[in-house]
Amino acid sequence: MRVSAIEIGTNSTKFIIAELNEKGSVEVISRTSTVNRLSSGMYPENNLKPEAVEKGIEIIDNLIKESNAQGAKLISIFSTSVLRDAGNKEVFLNKIKELYDIDINVISGEEEAHLAYMACREVVENKSQKFSVIDIGGGSTEIIVGNGNDIAGKTSLDVGAVRLTEMFVRHDPAEDSELEKITAYIEKQLDEMNSMDLRGLQLVGTGGTIKTLGTLFFQKEYSKEKSINGKVIKKYEIELLFAMLKLLNIESKKKLTGLNPKRADVIISGIRILLSIMNKFGTEEIKISSQGVLEGFIAEYLHTAKG
Repeated sequence: MRVSAIEIGTNSTKFIIAELNEKGSVEVISRTSTVNRLSSGMYPENNLKPEAVEKGIEIIDNLIKESNAQGAKLISIFSTSVLRDAGNKEVFLNKIKELYDIDINVISGEEEAHLAYMACREVVENKSQKFSVIDIGGGSTEIIVGNGNDIAGKTSLDVGAVRLTEMFVRHDPAEDSELEKITAYIEKQLDEMNSMDLRGLQLVGTGGTIKTLGTLFFQKEYSKEKSINGKVIKKYEIELLFAMLKLLNIESKKKLTGLNPKRADVIISGIRILLSIMNKFGTEEIKISSQGVLEGFIAEYLHTAKG
């Protein structure tokens, strides 16, 4: 059975077509990610802007047509932080229902964390040992600790690359005072996360920020995310890259190999989130997973449907 799913995020809309092969493994037929900036102008009032809604619906319309053309059954359109937070989310939800008779599932931060963990565990060699996962998105960051199929703890923080950029950055490039405010905001959120401790655990990362960090560092085209799956980056290497990026304006960042030009304005905030987490828990390296929430969702669906 060939199926498809759409994930509506804060910064991008992701689409996947997949099926189970003869060995019972998930085989991805097609995977795309389109920068939607659905949250453009949304923070801090937490209301979607009409032009962002219009662009978001246009992207979904194209993906539904692609799913039909590929002979795939669309099993779900779901959304994460952006529609969890939007006070006027019904405008978007009702329009999709009216146009396509589809109910968008707005998943919780805990469900988002669960799906990210299930996808990221594939790059962990020793699944019998406890490890940690972080998923840095546009609106939120999920942190999970687990062992094999068992999740010991998970949390969702309201810090994301787009959210922090819109809340604090007014200059290009961002001024040191703005970066200090971003760092203070992240650290406050982390300090309130009393029950989670990542010290001594292998760290696996996914989400737009971390995958972009991977393609940037390893000088791969940003559309070739699969090429950085399982790669490891040291914290000091991330710090050096951050120090270089914060000196560049947006137009200069757009010219860098590995950086999607549409992410150039938010990458600094995203990397600041990662470094703050690594600093808090004394983590010296991160392993990249090119698979994330959407891949976790589709794998779980196919294996459940198979029985």
